[in-house]
Amino acid sequence: MEIEFKSSNLRVLVMNVVRVFSSLVFAAMYSLGSYSIVSAETVLDPNDPAWELQKDEDNIQVYFKDVEGADIQAFMGKTVMSASMSSILKALKDETTCADWVQGCVKARTLEGGTFNSALQYGINDLPWPADDRDYVNQITTVDNIDTGEIVVTLNAVEGHIPVTDNVRLQNMTIRYFLSPINQTETNVIWVQHTEPGGHIPGWLVNMLLLDIPFYSLTRLEELANKPDYRSAKFIYGEDRKILGIE
Repeated sequence: MEIEFKSSNLRVLVMNVVRVFSSLVFAAMYSLGSYSIVSAETVLDPNDPAWELQKDEDNIQVYFKDVEGADIQAFMGKTVMSASMSSILKALKDETTCADWVQGCVKARTLEGGTFNSALQYGINDLPWPADDRDYVNQITTVDNIDTGEIVVTLNAVEGHIPVTDNVRLQNMTIRYFLSPINQTETNVIWVQHTEPGGHIPGWLVNMLLLDIPFYSLTRLEELANKPDYRSAKFIYGEDRKILGIE
């Protein structure tokens, strides 16, 4: 009974840790990670035929694929959200919403000097004892294609900017969000991610728990985008038809 109790507690702990790491709306650029930023573009290509469907439920499809040199698999979540692109993007980029849809998020704040297209953000995630809390500094870039209407949000962790604390600084994680309009109230959303969470968490346990992550976060993000503060969001365009911000 003692062994069974410890195993159950370990599973709960690992599940919380993995959800926190992989549900982050931000990502880390690999400096000493398992693949370079060049090959990361291949790893996170949503059109790569190496993706294998793992689950299709509640209008969300989850795919996995192996990453060369890494124990942790990459995942991709796909869905169609009943919300406009501007509503989804405003909710996703709002630092105050971190705790609403990212499990374990304590707080996040944008550092000075950022713009709609490029910003630095610092955040802290609370992990259950005895795991150490995690923090991160992320470079967030947003690029829109005026011909297709697609928006790509790229999130890469960077070193520096905030002094290292007693928390474990996340380094090896990268994310892409692809938003494509269907009509004014529906949006195709693709989320691709690969994470090396660090610490003493077996890769096979992390992989076992990755299925839950896209369902939790994509469902919560759609709910958030449909709340009054975000549902009426509109893009602000420049003379070149590029997006300058959201109101």
